[in-house]
Amino acid sequence: MPNTIERRCRLNRRSLLARGTAWAAGVALTPGPVAHADSPPRLLFGVNTNEHLTWLEPALMTQTRTTWVRGFVPASEFLSGARSYSTDPGLAALRVAAADGHKVILSIKWDCTGADRLGAVPPPGSPGERAWFQFADALLQSMAGSLAILVVVNELLIDTRELDLRPGPDGRVPMILFLRRLVAHLSASRPMAAGGGPLPIYAGGFTRLDLPKTQHSAAVRNAIAWINRDPRVAGGDFHLHQPNLATSGAALTYIRTQIPAKPLIVTEFSLVWKWKRHLEDAIGASGAGAAFASQHALSPRMTVREFCNQTFAQPVPETEWQAFLSSQPWFEPGYLDAIGSMMERHGLSLATYAFTTDPLPGPRPMKVAPGATPWFLNNLLVPGLAYVPGGRRAPENYGFFSSFVRWHAAKT
Repeated sequence: MPNTIERRCRLNRRSLLARGTAWAAGVALTPGPVAHADSPPRLLFGVNTNEHLTWLEPALMTQTRTTWVRGFVPASEFLSGARSYSTDPGLAALRVAAADGHKVILSIKWDCTGADRLGAVPPPGSPGERAWFQFADALLQSMAGSLAILVVVNELLIDTRELDLRPGPDGRVPMILFLRRLVAHLSASRPMAAGGGPLPIYAGGFTRLDLPKTQHSAAVRNAIAWINRDPRVAGGDFHLHQPNLATSGAALTYIRTQIPAKPLIVTEFSLVWKWKRHLEDAIGASGAGAAFASQHALSPRMTVREFCNQTFAQPVPETEWQAFLSSQPWFEPGYLDAIGSMMERHGLSLATYAFTTDPLPGPRPMKVAPGATPWFLNNLLVPGLAYVPGGRRAPENYGFFSSFVRWHAAKT
């Protein structure tokens, strides 16, 4: 029986048509060779909410026409008892999405760095390792029948302590050794995917694979070798937050070269580092920007960051938000079409993109501080920044939303 949170999630939700393709239904279950260059796979886009699982509102998923959804859970919050497997609203939202026909990807964030986090990777066979294994077991049990893919690590190099990314005296990298043992442990219980069949387990969690420092990392090299040779690992997962399309292409070429025969998925991607470089640009620096500022009675010297803060404080009509981005020469509204084509050429079949800014009612204290990373610029939907008069639907981001829906319609 669904718990109270799940019953509440189901109230007044719309019925969703989650149309899948043959790949979406099964190809991830069995690793296989990459398609030949003259017959590339049909890349599917899905949506990603990172840790904000409750943002998977049924109406918003219907608006984006999405089938695949992805999020992650931080292990520390469950291991500490701060979150419950049975009553957690985020896990309940994923179960509701799966019950409505969506294909759910769940990543585990082993958040070892920072205050009140997990800390050191426990040694093999230790009580700490058993506790981490028990967390993963309980997580899978709570999501039984709801997952399409489990990714056992979110961001390998970012979430792990530096000491646990270095080879020890025996040559083994502590975090990779733990992940290998985790996959062996989970596989022994033969977890099942939604709809039947073995649950595909992905590993990797790689970031900035275009950088030589990352490529030469002992942890990355060790993880890639493991993914290639372990039949219990269905494929590799990585992220593509990049400063431009050239570095995106370099990262794609590297990972496909290094993992040539197993499926690859991207669970996060964007040009957020490019957007960040332009936050202090004047909105009127170009002719189009100056015209936009004049039309809306804004100072052409107002910075992009200041305009965004103003819209967070007082959201603007969707048409004004889209006109603002279209007036800025640094913005790339065709990004999803460009990166989607690049992913297809490198043999990828699934990528999940930023879904929405906070859609939940209530105060939004969002403020873009100097030097902040503007993740909000990536999203398909932008409630809290803009609005649609009459509230008929959520406001859509310029370029990205139309590309996402068009691409999805063409591939399904």
